[in-house]
Amino acid sequence: SIGQVYAEAAKDYARIAQTAAAVRDEALAAVTSELGGGDLVVLNTLSWPRADVAEATVSDPGDAPVLVSADGRKWPAQVLSREGGEARIAFSADLPAMGSAGFAVQSAAAPAEHSLRADADCLENRFFRIELSPEGGITRILDKRGDREVIPAGGVANDLQLFQDGPEREAAWNVHDTFDRRRYPWDKGATVEVVERGPVRAAVRVTRTYRESRLVQDVVIYDRVPRIDFVTEVDWQERQVLLKAAFPVDVRSTRATYEVQFGAVERPTHRNTSWDEVKFEVAAQQWADLSEAGYGVSLLNDCKYGYDTAGNVLRLTLLRGAEWPDPDADRGHHALTYSLLPHVGGWDEAETVQRAWELNVPALTVAGPGGAPAPARSLFTVVGPAILHTVKPADDGRGVIVRLYEPDGGRGRVRVTAPRTLGRVVACNLVEEDGEEVAAEGNAFAFAIGPFEIRTFRVTWG
Repeated sequence: SIGQVYAEAAKDYARIAQTAAAVRDEALAAVTSELGGGDLVVLNTLSWPRADVAEATVSDPGDAPVLVSADGRKWPAQVLSREGGEARIAFSADLPAMGSAGFAVQSAAAPAEHSLRADADCLENRFFRIELSPEGGITRILDKRGDREVIPAGGVANDLQLFQDGPEREAAWNVHDTFDRRRYPWDKGATVEVVERGPVRAAVRVTRTYRESRLVQDVVIYDRVPRIDFVTEVDWQERQVLLKAAFPVDVRSTRATYEVQFGAVERPTHRNTSWDEVKFEVAAQQWADLSEAGYGVSLLNDCKYGYDTAGNVLRLTLLRGAEWPDPDADRGHHALTYSLLPHVGGWDEAETVQRAWELNVPALTVAGPGGAPAPARSLFTVVGPAILHTVKPADDGRGVIVRLYEPDGGRGRVRVTAPRTLGRVVACNLVEEDGEEVAAEGNAFAFAIGPFEIRTFRVTWG
């Protein structure tokens, strides 16, 4: 909220980012030299197998690129841009849990078949049919997996709403309950155009202006991923204006669920009492969800943290314009992505937690040494209701710290398999103080975990 503090923090973060990038590149080089093979090596740092979309820069493969894995399977790729004999490509391939796979980059005789369709008023793939208005609002989402209409009749999803922000006290810290009494219209003349058409993804670009601000947003769908992304860039110059993205959904529930650190909490979707009225804006991490029996919708994000849910409308706060204590708060260029994830079943059955991690932690790509593609290989695998969150050297140098958590509010047995034979496994706390020893079986160990529980272990090699 104080400009000088943010200016100093920006310098610190720039140094941190530079150091982290150097460490990452060194680690990638080490992994590639040991496990590499092929024109491209792709690493998944999450603890489950994934089939998400990644991007890489490669030698120009022509107009119909294809990735070939060690087992001979072919994965279509899509050229995004070209420069100086190189091409930026997007691709979707199956990746192992917390591991890597090598790929050869080749040119196919013809573009791959796919399910994507893109027009200015419609996006479609094997999962969804999405209809857009001339202003870029979404007037229909048909979920083909259950012939389910996601938006209620007459509703508009991804409704980008501009409200008065303030001028009540502490405007930089609070969104007040009167904010939505005054809504501002966007300038006339929004444009909608197709910018990508498969075979990996398709996108429609919507451009809007309001006063001195400009918003450019790509609505993106994928051939293999059942997620709708809203990739957004904003030149924001407004004061005392609040921007939210609203999604009315055809789901009935009196409770919405929001992610917190290592868990999730429920909040009411109504304002029946005075204490409900003042709890409308909810701080959350990577997702919020509204589900009824058998179906629901999750709203994911990669950098925002303010949600509110009123009745059947999920909203995410994107930008604000407080004038005190920093008269330039939020002013400038913003790049952000949020995603809609319609799903069958509850958020736990749909693995909303995992899908949100995938949005926030894209697969890493690095140029390979050439030759035959390296087979898929996992460093760690996890079986059971837990996410492997951390693998790091112990602070005191004694072994490796492995930290997991239960994400869905359930319980069960978990088995972790490591890349080498284990010597000793000891349970410890978050500050790495040792507790009871856990039996190791070769290169694996097992343990029980409870609802939203965090488990940490010190591992040494045999």
